[in-house]
Amino acid sequence: MKKRTLFIIVVLIVLSKNLIAQDSKEERLSNFIEEVLEAFPVIPGVSIAISNNNETLYTNGFGKYDIENNFKCDSNTNFYIASTTKSFVGLLAALLDNEGKINLNEQITSYKPFKNFSNTDLFKNITVLDLITHQSGIDNHYLSFLLAYSGDYTNETILKLIEEETFKNEKGKAFAYSNFGYYLFDVLIKEELGLSWKGLLHEKVFKPLDMQNTTAYISRAKNVAKPYISVFPEQLKTIHLQKSDATMHAAGGLVSNANDIGKFLSFFLSKGMYNNETLVSKELIESTYAKHISAAHDGIKVFDGKAYGKGWRIGNFNKYNVIYHFGGYSGYYSHLSFLPEQNLGVAVFINHEFGLPVANLIANYTYDLYLGNDSNLKKHEKTLEKKLPKLLKSAQKSQVAHEKKQAARRWELSLEKQNYIGHYYNEKFGTAIVTFNEDKNYIEIGNLKAVCTPFPQLDTMRVELIPNSGTVIKFIIENNEAISISYGGEIFKKQK
Repeated sequence: MKKRTLFIIVVLIVLSKNLIAQDSKEERLSNFIEEVLEAFPVIPGVSIAISNNNETLYTNGFGKYDIENNFKCDSNTNFYIASTTKSFVGLLAALLDNEGKINLNEQITSYKPFKNFSNTDLFKNITVLDLITHQSGIDNHYLSFLLAYSGDYTNETILKLIEEETFKNEKGKAFAYSNFGYYLFDVLIKEELGLSWKGLLHEKVFKPLDMQNTTAYISRAKNVAKPYISVFPEQLKTIHLQKSDATMHAAGGLVSNANDIGKFLSFFLSKGMYNNETLVSKELIESTYAKHISAAHDGIKVFDGKAYGKGWRIGNFNKYNVIYHFGGYSGYYSHLSFLPEQNLGVAVFINHEFGLPVANLIANYTYDLYLGNDSNLKKHEKTLEKKLPKLLKSAQKSQVAHEKKQAARRWELSLEKQNYIGHYYNEKFGTAIVTFNEDKNYIEIGNLKAVCTPFPQLDTMRVELIPNSGTVIKFIIENNEAISISYGGEIFKKQK
């Protein structure tokens, strides 16, 4: 009896220590994130999920997802997750291949719409797999503008642009990260199978994993974090560019939250299981993050990217193998990653234009904290204390200089402002509406709307239809009349 009592006491002590250790990790992480938001106060909100192969270990939200209404982030707050959508679509491609509905190794000219094009030469020797591994060797200048930003298109317009405006890359069939392959994959399954990637993901992934709030329709999402911009905390404002259902595309078109994404990570870490039930084979899951092409991830010093699979990047985090994807869009940043051998995954969502350094710092701190790499935590804390404030101060300095330069500019117009007002049409981009007078100067193209500001050349104006991406638009004048505008090398003719 005494031995049994002693055994129970020992077990309780061990369990107690484990619980304290877990609570300590969660508390340390929460404190770190709060300190990050203090050091980088332009970030409105953060949401995080941590998973292993059995469960979601931790979810939480920090800050606000809606400043104007004082709505606080939590694990149910939905975020637009941008290009991390590719990890879902890569899984979908593997599932469709496994079901025999498509063959990833088949040339796309075996499928609609490509086999029906009048000239299929450009699309030959490109497989379906090439599309989702960014090695098709072809691209198109128009589709991202329409599908990701303006939303002003028809299915017929997209098919025509693919057939007539697609071109070969200079390097040929080599890795070149872009959205284009995923656009083509979407078109292929729509035309060949008569099915939507949006509905297929709901049926094959979201529903089986009980991801109740993950959707490809922004109109159906609730409690969605607003996208914010500004490098000055007191000047934070919602970005005018908002997502619509028409701009939720296969390369970046999902809304999700920490609770749902934790299940998705757990599904991958368990290699196809959910609630102790095998939903997908281990081999299929592993195939999605197996190397298909070498792909250094230059420019983002977070993980040491080495290769690309089906919607996943493959690389190293310190001494560990890491599978990951990031996503960025005006006012949003998302980080999705897992360490398969260490049985640990992390997702971080942020609703600010400047989310990249913050999300990735939080993710790296989380990994080192949960893996017990205490020596690395000091490095992350130093980044928090010194590098983040310095980075923000540098961005603020650049913004002040930019605004000073803008304020010094004056309109250089040969006509009265009312002469520039009107609807300007381009068959590839759609209609640009110019509202141009003393009180309000705007240009709108579909879902896009921007303030027009002066530019120091005759009959021009500067616009940011895509935030932080300035473009000069030139009016073409004939007989004292604005007859068209030139935008991005394209001519929009004024409608009578």
